[in-house]
Amino acid sequence: MTTQRTLLLISIILILLGCEKKQSELEFEQSVVYKIFPALMDSLHFDFRLKPPRPPRPVFNEKGEIIGTDTTGIGKVLADYKKRKAELKADSVKLVIAINDSVYSLEKRERNELLNHFSKQNLSLDTTDLSSEYKIDLKKLIADKKLEFKYLSEFPKASVIWKNEYDFHLSGTTGFSRIQFDSTKSFGILRSGMGCGKLCGFGVRVFIRKENGKWVIDEIITTEIS
Repeated sequence: MTTQRTLLLISIILILLGCEKKQSELEFEQSVVYKIFPALMDSLHFDFRLKPPRPPRPVFNEKGEIIGTDTTGIGKVLADYKKRKAELKADSVKLVIAINDSVYSLEKRERNELLNHFSKQNLSLDTTDLSSEYKIDLKKLIADKKLEFKYLSEFPKASVIWKNEYDFHLSGTTGFSRIQFDSTKSFGILRSGMGCGKLCGFGVRVFIRKENGKWVIDEIITTEIS
């Protein structure tokens, strides 16, 4: 075998090994996001058919200063709220959430957020390229049994999605980003959020960590509200 052919063979082997490494890293990331997804939905999703109970009304003095709260009837308000919540949970209506077809890239500044949040751990960052996207597998999205997920591409674009009528209850829109891990792949950060209407929604920063061999959400911080 000539030197040129040997070098070519070595190059091909190195390329194949590099592809296998990238694939395994991506598969690892996907396995993590599907594992934390149930807890993520528990934290982000709310049955928006359920209106929050009326808070106690403030009581003002003659100067217009708040001196207390009027709790008259608050017991009935809370009882009605709990009753309605139980009714909605027990009904047969499927709550559909439209989810981005693919994950989106994670902004570079989020890397510093990961280091700052887990500053006591003295982390160093994993250097995997997070610029590419991958399609979300709906079959792997496990959540509350009342929830069903459909790709966002199946719906009208922008705010029109909330104007259309469906044969199901559209209960929100969501999505999530790639995950930035530390070098030991024991800590991570991603972005997500939940939309509930034309001018209703919020975005969050999600910190995750491995605890006793299992991935858990360490903290969710709201970064934007509309």
